[in-house]
Amino acid sequence: MNSNNDSLGKALNLTPSSFDQVKEITNKAHDDSAMADFNIARSNIHEIIQSGSFAIEKLSQIADSSQHPRAFEVLANLFNTMLTANKDLLDLQKKVREIQAVDEPHNDQAKSVTNNLFVGSTADLQKAIENMKNARTD
Repeated sequence: MNSNNDSLGKALNLTPSSFDQVKEITNKAHDDSAMADFNIARSNIHEIIQSGSFAIEKLSQIADSSQHPRAFEVLANLFNTMLTANKDLLDLQKKVREIQAVDEPHNDQAKSVTNNLFVGSTADLQKAIENMKNARTD
């Protein structure tokens, strides 16, 4: 830090934060917001499914007693809406798992190859390269 930042920090009685602390706070905020949004959306979808089940029960009684085609049409539309809500719940589960997989810290050293050694003749190497090319085109 330069002296201007230090004097400003002293004047405001602030201590500088390390980069690791800021990164940790940012990661927690990101993870917490994704999970909070997931929990809110999940509870909303559950409420819709529960109230829809109650509505289906009541509507089926009305349609049965009235025998009116419009009542059966509304009941069929409610069934479709309930199916969509259930699919949305499953899609939400899938999406939050994808988000968590992206947010997980990865070990970069495990993915990088620093020393790669081929033991064999040049003919073997050329065959291996040709096999790799053929595998990509298939």
